[in-house]
Amino acid sequence: MTEAVVEEVPAASVRLDDDRLVRTLSGPGWTASSAVDLREAQGVTPAMAESDPLGAWWRAFLSGAVPAPATASVLPAADSRSGIPAVRSVDLFSGAGGLMVGVGQFAAEAGRRMVCELAVDTDSDALRVHARNHRTRRTSTESVTSLVDYRVRASGAGASFVYEPELLDDDLRAACAEVDLVAAGPPCQGHSNLNNHSRRSDRRNLLYLAVPAFAVACGAGAVVIENVTSVVHDESQVVETTRALLESSGYCVTDGVLSADAMGWPQTRRRHFLVARRAVDGGPVPIAAVNEALGQPRARTVGWALGGGVELSADPALREPTALTEANRQRIQWLFENDEHDLALAERPDCHQDGTSYGAVYGRMHADRPAPTITTGFTTPGRGRFVHPSEPRTLTPAEAACLQGFPATYCFRPEPQRPASRSQLAKWIGDAVAMPLGYAACLSALAPGFITGGCPGGRQR
Repeated sequence: MTEAVVEEVPAASVRLDDDRLVRTLSGPGWTASSAVDLREAQGVTPAMAESDPLGAWWRAFLSGAVPAPATASVLPAADSRSGIPAVRSVDLFSGAGGLMVGVGQFAAEAGRRMVCELAVDTDSDALRVHARNHRTRRTSTESVTSLVDYRVRASGAGASFVYEPELLDDDLRAACAEVDLVAAGPPCQGHSNLNNHSRRSDRRNLLYLAVPAFAVACGAGAVVIENVTSVVHDESQVVETTRALLESSGYCVTDGVLSADAMGWPQTRRRHFLVARRAVDGGPVPIAAVNEALGQPRARTVGWALGGGVELSADPALREPTALTEANRQRIQWLFENDEHDLALAERPDCHQDGTSYGAVYGRMHADRPAPTITTGFTTPGRGRFVHPSEPRTLTPAEAACLQGFPATYCFRPEPQRPASRSQLAKWIGDAVAMPLGYAACLSALAPGFITGGCPGGRQR
């Protein structure tokens, strides 16, 4: 049981049908079609939909449009009154809920609504944002490791649980029983190539193992774990250990790298995903097959995303650029006066003048290329190529959120009258799982079971 058992590659397409954009997902024995009314998709024109249907679909999503089944009956399939089960999910290391954006979009396209039973994060304000946007039923600021009792025997391919993992709280056990999906983005600093001090030996890497323990404890139908691509080189072998733990608990597992720009999205974000699904439900779609199904010949550009055609958040707290120091203002001015996208070494601070540090720092984005990976440093020119392509400033939080796939309607205020701080916005947006990646991972984890009309394993509630 070492790999996913779903062999055939699914297909995905978007077409213009009168005044509607219709998105179709299909595979052996299953098809789902959802639609968006162009009259309700702000900024999306028929001409745009004709020339770039997928781009128009994404613009409709970013404006806040929610797809409905293309063959609508009296009630939409995703309506709670229709009797069709929701996609019940748990979000571990959740941040402000970026991964759930992709889960929710996939669920909507499959004719379902997404219900988040539990979100867990040590950041209480991030959980408030999560609950406001996803109507999360329960939140917890406890460490994930404190919620589940488990022990692991060995590591790597020979790993197994010493005993059956168990959720420690009775109420939590009841709420999360047999959820359809446990999704997680464990802290990646220990794995990241940007962490030159403790890379690949950080104790935080072991938080990764709490995810399969939680999933097995609640009897989850599927599991999605996101991390940086270098996680596969972790000294603790967390990926291979997790694979072994899940396989020994009755899951089929696939893993690999998903790239947002390879799917046509305007950001060069690459992340490793481990996806598991119960063997009795057929196993997940292999990551390689998902890449083939969603692959596009070209990526949209920064100009496509930020050039005025895509709706951005109306929240004033997200639209204000970060104030610059005089030195950084002059560096950015030099880029525009010289029509350059890379700051000359002589213009950089002393610590960056040897030419061996990260070359993109103080860089200006190219309007005709995808954005670089959005990180928590997007408000600071010295943290990467985050200068706006046509204006002498760094990205606003609203622009970074758009590039990460948050719709304009996503509310980043922990409370109605309390906006988030700049550092909170940078962390929540920069650390988020970009929508296309979360969506693609769900295609691997949940198709075809949620598209054929039933819950895998009979988990109907």
